[in-house]
This record gives sequence, structure tokens and C-alpha cells, in this order.
Amino acid sequence: MQYKAHRLPPLNALLAFETAARYQSLTRAAEELCVTQGAISQRVKQLEEFLNVRLFIRRGSRIELTDEARSYLPLLSWLFESLKKGTDELFRGEQLTQLTLRVAHSFAEHWLIPRLARFHQAYPGIQLRVQATNHAIPDEPGEVDLEIINGYGNWPDREAEQLTDDNWVVVASPALLVHYPADAPLHLLSSYPKLGCYGYREGWRDWFRQQDKQQGYGSPLMEFSTSSLAIAAALQGLGLLLVRYPLVKQLLARRELCQAHPYLMPSQSNHYLLIPPHKRSQEKIRVFRQWLLQELAQENAPKKESHTSLSGFTKAVP
Repeated sequence: MQYKAHRLPPLNALLAFETAARYQSLTRAAEELCVTQGAISQRVKQLEEFLNVRLFIRRGSRIELTDEARSYLPLLSWLFESLKKGTDELFRGEQLTQLTLRVAHSFAEHWLIPRLARFHQAYPGIQLRVQATNHAIPDEPGEVDLEIINGYGNWPDREAEQLTDDNWVVVASPALLVHYPADAPLHLLSSYPKLGCYGYREGWRDWFRQQDKQQGYGSPLMEFSTSSLAIAAALQGLGLLLVRYPLVKQLLARRELCQAHPYLMPSQSNHYLLIPPHKRSQEKIRVFRQWLLQELAQENAPKKESHTSLSGFTKAVP
């Protein structure tokens, strides 16, 4: 019998083969599909006749896949998985509540995303849509449900709730600090290779002058449009980076970056949660806000064993 070109194989036969091949067991396939082992065997034989190839080699209670079966299995597994996911999205999607967030790019990458698994576990019925932004200007009303952006809390037509009380910290990769020792005097540190972000009102000039108004400093070797890019450069050992502490807290904890100087410069701007007033009462808004504040509260809870700042340095006072 020749292969029947341009015709679909029997669906039950395909499903029986894919399940049995995946487990390499007729018995387990029968259990998953709630049929008898004989039915699985019969359906696989039907598919073999349709394709005019041998798919299984039976060795007692075991089965082995032929070369044709090994080639065919990934295609069928992908098709059945795609069909299952597509069906879920089309017919179960209405059960999910969609929440659209507009979040500062660096905050999303380095603070929010590492914690989203906990949110999904706690609230599986809420589907998040996250839009990254590098702008400190709120979106048009109605476009998004919530915004987390960095600024000064002076946005009209928004309820702005301060989330962080940021400090600027100087960090560097351990490899860089081998050649440029941490906690160097200001006059020496001013000659170190430095990285920065443009677009902020604060920067290296302020960091140096708050400690010594007479101290000059060398311009940054490189400047980047986002903190995420600057952090990536710091991880590569390209220079010291002046950055907001919440964005590098986890990297410092994992020792991928180290604090390179004890002075923490208080930030003039902070991260805020912005809620359109007409959406304040929505349940999805309330749930996400409550979760967000709980995450921040847990993170900022004092640690009994530590009375020092970031990585062991005592916070300096300007």
C-alpha cells in the first residue's frame, strides 16, 4: 500500500502514536488516553498502513522507535502542544483578567521581572502585559492600567504613590576592582574609568561635589541611554558605574557587582506608582498594588544581623 499523499492521517492514530512514542510504552499511552493497550496498538498499526512505513519495533513488552518514528515524533508533539495552547488562549482567555503595565525599562528588568513568578503564583487569573519605557512622562489616560516610572511625583491627573527612596551607589565588577581598588580617595577615584547614564538630572558631578566641592573629576568613559545598558557595561568590567541601588541590589547580593565606594548619594527622584483616578477602584488594580507594596515592604524590612549599608560600608553623610 502506498502513502496517501495530500490526505490527513487519522487523528486518533496520530494521537496514539505520539503518546506511545513519547513514553515508548503502549501501556502508559493507554493510561493517558483512557483506552485499552490493544486499541493503542491497533491505531498505531492503522497509521503505519497509512504512511506505509514501520514506526515501532516491538521487543516483548517494550517498543523501540524506528528512524522514521524518531523523525516524525517532534513534529506531532509540537502540533499537539500548539493546538492545546491555541485552544486555551481562544476559549479560556475570557476567564483571565488582563492588566497592562507601563514600567521604566531598567526597573522592569532588574526589579519587577525577577519577582513576577510570585505574582503569577498568587494571582493566576490575572494576565500581565508589560510595556517598557524610558520616558518619565505618563502615558495617555486609558492606554494602560498602571505605570511605574521614575520622576518627582508631580504629574497632573494621576495618583502618584512613591515606591522607593532611592540612593545612588557606585558599583563595579570584581574583575575591574582588581586593577582599581574599591574605596579609593576621591582624587584617585576621579581618574578611574567611569560609566554613566545621560538624561538624569543627577550624575557623577553631583556625587563628587556632595563630598568635596573642590574636587574635580574626569568625564565618564561611556554614557548610555538606559541604566540596563550601563549595568551590562559594568558587568563587563568597563568602568565604575553610578546607579540607583534598587537596580543593582540583586547583583550586589550575588557578588556579580561590588560596591566600590561607601558614599550613597540621595536621589532627587524616585520610582512612583501611577494610577488613573477612574481605575482606582478596579479589583485588578487593587490586587497588583497590594502585591507590589508587600514585595517592597518585605525587601525593605530591617535585617537584625546587619547595621551597615549595602555591602558592609557605613553610609557617609555629606
